[in-house]
Amino acid sequence: MLVTGKGDPYQEQVEATCAAVAARLGQIDWSLCYQSRVGPLKWLGPATPDAIETAGRDGKGVVLVPIAFVSEHIETLVELDIEYGELAHEHGISPYLRAPTVSVAPRFIGALADAVGEALGRTGVAPFGPGCQGRWKACPCQAEKRGKRPA
Repeated sequence: MLVTGKGDPYQEQVEATCAAVAARLGQIDWSLCYQSRVGPLKWLGPATPDAIETAGRDGKGVVLVPIAFVSEHIETLVELDIEYGELAHEHGISPYLRAPTVSVAPRFIGALADAVGEALGRTGVAPFGPGCQGRWKACPCQAEKRGKRPA
């Protein structure tokens, strides 16, 4: 089941973030791909291995930016760096680079602290940033409309 089928804003938020990063960088050739599919479940696409193979056929290098990951962990250190690095090498991709996650970068931690500080005085449920549009079934805004307290 795709996350969009359950009212999850993940895909829209990732796509909006990627578009914002690309716009900030200016004229760049970029595409979005997804990883983290577990087992036989259908997931968002294109899958990262497929995108890497396409880049190889197109004779392009790859700079992978793990937008949806905020820390270094098994998916970044093993999958992106090692496994997908080997796949890129097999398909003649050069360069194959991976940007680090934000991890504990002071600006990221500061933004998290600011978000928490702003939320402390809030009562009830308010839209959670530009990605929340209140139409997703899983959104706390919907629970509040139904008179239920969000989980």
